[in-house]
Amino acid sequence: MLRTRFLSVTAASLLVWLGSAAPAVSEPPAATVTVTSPAADSVHPVDSSLFVGWRNDTGQEVDVWLAQDDGAGGSHRLFKLASKASSKPTSELVTAVPAVPDGTDYTVEVTTRDTGVRGYSARFAVGPVPAAGPVVGTGTGSGSGGAPGTSPSWVQAQDGHSPR
Repeated sequence: MLRTRFLSVTAASLLVWLGSAAPAVSEPPAATVTVTSPAADSVHPVDSSLFVGWRNDTGQEVDVWLAQDDGAGGSHRLFKLASKASSKPTSELVTAVPAVPDGTDYTVEVTTRDTGVRGYSARFAVGPVPAAGPVVGTGTGSGSGGAPGTSPSWVQAQDGHSPR
């Protein structure tokens, strides 16, 4: 009886040791954050609404930043637009365009809080909307020729639908 107990303990130890030598499960593909809006070449006046959308397969909360092209192939952060934003796979938020100089070299950076995985939107402009161009944003600068305009994004948001 004593011999049987000794063998079972030895066999159990051996199985545990062999179990740790099992081949590792393959790692999932690299996690990504993809910024889906604002649209490329869109124009957003200061203090207007800026719709930001993204896909996030990291499962982590994100911070959202307004960034500007630094001229050397990179960008630098100007303003934090949102902190601890959703960790859902597809998310969006509405924020106001902060007071920044007019320019065409702005992007939105969405970055995970823990691992630093990040994504950037397409470049867009901050400034007055061209008179012949489509109305984007909902601030006091929206519209053409000084007439108040209604942004298509605003109308969709009022109906409870995504502005995309």
